[in-house]
Amino acid sequence: MKVTQEEVVDRQAVLLVELDDDDVAPYLDQAYRRVVQKTAIPGFRKGKAPRSIIESFLGKERLVSESLDNMLPAVTQKAIENQELETSGTPRLELLDLDPVTVKATVPLKPLVDLGSYLDIRVDEEVIDITDDLIDERLEDLRVRDAAWEPVERPVNYGDRVIMQVVGHIGDDTILDSEDAEYLVDKEGNLPFEGFSENLVKAESGKPIEFYLTIPDDYADARMAGKDVHFRVIVKEIKERKLPELNDEFAKGIGDGFETLADLRKNTESDLRTEAERASETKYRENALDELVAGANFEFPPLLIEHEIEHMVERRDQFAGQMNFTLDEYFKFTGKSEEEHQEEMRGHAIERFSRSYALSTLSENEELVISDEEIQEKVQQLRDTETQDGGKVKESDLTRPEVQASIRESLLVEKAMERLLEITKDQMDSKIDNESEVPGDEPEKLEEESDDS
Repeated sequence: MKVTQEEVVDRQAVLLVELDDDDVAPYLDQAYRRVVQKTAIPGFRKGKAPRSIIESFLGKERLVSESLDNMLPAVTQKAIENQELETSGTPRLELLDLDPVTVKATVPLKPLVDLGSYLDIRVDEEVIDITDDLIDERLEDLRVRDAAWEPVERPVNYGDRVIMQVVGHIGDDTILDSEDAEYLVDKEGNLPFEGFSENLVKAESGKPIEFYLTIPDDYADARMAGKDVHFRVIVKEIKERKLPELNDEFAKGIGDGFETLADLRKNTESDLRTEAERASETKYRENALDELVAGANFEFPPLLIEHEIEHMVERRDQFAGQMNFTLDEYFKFTGKSEEEHQEEMRGHAIERFSRSYALSTLSENEELVISDEEIQEKVQQLRDTETQDGGKVKESDLTRPEVQASIRESLLVEKAMERLLEITKDQMDSKIDNESEVPGDEPEKLEEESDDS
């Protein structure tokens, strides 16, 4: 194998790999064993013709072509290892010649990351203030949740729940026909179409009402977009929500029950504080990582970004297919063109890699490592985790090298994140001081110096 490396440009190395007969031979053998099973040669039973006969009958180029899918990735990986390149993604391969087999491999290298003065990053922590208004709002939510619906004899208001007969037509086509539809008259709601709830307000039980609504031009179903719908509605029953009184009796019915409203209020405050602290910590982590990325400089190989965009396009197309959308319908639904989607995906890809490589570079700069004991501790936690089908994670899966490598990587990312939080909270100096103090060592040293004097 002859490997020639061109100058690295944009964090991408270009390798020209020329193979000799010894390099190609094992792959030709594999190709021969596949081809001979499906090739009929006069005078030979299928699968029994010697390789020389197959080559003369089909041509050596056929075996070479048959072997390319396995050969090119394998020899390219070998060439990358020989050149001792640190890669960050799948190479792009281009076959230049079949005799001798020559391939051009564009290899995305590990991105260059400069974190700048990351040790100077500071992020303010959010002050958590659980006000009486927040507590009152949560208690009001509990009242609404436990409210009863009671029939009323009056016209429809926002917030009511109605039982109705409803028929909707677009021209001669019936798009909606329900005898006993249950519907919440929500001022902010837009189902089945925007404006439907508004037209129900002031309707009286048993009296038909009719109205038109225009479907938006960007409606997901292109067959209905921009058209007028005629509705005929007969409200059969109107119910309003009756909120319970906020008192000790109400508190006794919440959760496992509270003795008094004061107890419920205290518990609600505690729940709100816990939720706020979790949200604050999550936000703090995000802000710290944003600051790390903002102060860093990145040089990504274009292929790394392009491959990520390709994966995102595949996931998008699968999602559109599951929703029974054509791509044109999907673009119309989202209000974005293919070019706008591509640009948005590029931004997401760069953001994702910026955050990921910023943390991995931080772990390198801080010389963070994951011990085998930490991996085994995580493995033990995973052993106790139930799978989606209710079973347990298989022991054999957890010991696979690729799984262990994935565990090590995830633990290292989390450790890098924790180190970043120490930096942004200005806790590094005290931590270093504490780690350098070994109880018992310094006093002994002082005593020795005293004796010598």
